[in-house]
This record gives sequence, structure tokens and C-alpha cells, in this order.
Amino acid sequence: MKKVLLVDDNTSAREALSLVLKSQQLECIEVGNGSEALEWLATHQADLIISDNQMPVLGGLDFIDQIQLHKKPANESPIILLSGHLNKEDKDRARKAGVFAVLDKPCNFSEFLSMVQLALQG
Repeated sequence: MKKVLLVDDNTSAREALSLVLKSQQLECIEVGNGSEALEWLATHQADLIISDNQMPVLGGLDFIDQIQLHKKPANESPIILLSGHLNKEDKDRARKAGVFAVLDKPCNFSEFLSMVQLALQG
């Protein structure tokens, strides 16, 4: 079963996305911010990372930068960034950091699932 690390401080958004992912027979690990995600990634590996951007402690773009700094060749999980508040510069920064896709919140679930499947096919 493929593992998806879901990073979002909004519990209801995280639960909704988790239900959608689990409906596709994906294992979903949920954390509330980028710092918690980095802790989890220190000892685990995900097949896909889905992250919100605006979060307390460590936001999405800064979390992605940290992943890039500590990336191991064997652990290059694709990343989907979700946010309702990304300007053009933030989207460019995400793409330069190697993000697989940037999706606006609220997201269309069929578009979301299409991106998830594409990312997992890698």
C-alpha cells in the first residue's frame, strides 16, 4: 500500500483529504505542520507528500526547502502543494524547489485525485 504524508494544520481539511485518499486504497499519515512532517520523515518514508502552505511552526514552502536540504537520493517523494493563498512568486518558488504540482484550495477532488495518481506513477 502506498503511503501519503498529509501535512495541514486545518483538521477538517486534513480529514476530508484523508478520506479521499483512503478511498483510493492509500495509507494516509496526517500531521499538523512542516516541523511534525520533518520529524516523521526522519524515520519513515512516504511515496507522496501533500502539504498545505500556510501553517504555524513551519509552513509549506519552508518545509519543502528543508526537505530539499536534507534529501537522500533514495527518498525523493513527489510533493503536491495545496494553498488558497499563493501568489505568483510563491508558485514559482515551489516549482523551483521541485514540487510536482501546485493546487489551489479549495480543490476539486477529481483534479486532486488525478494529480495524486500522476505523482504516484512518477
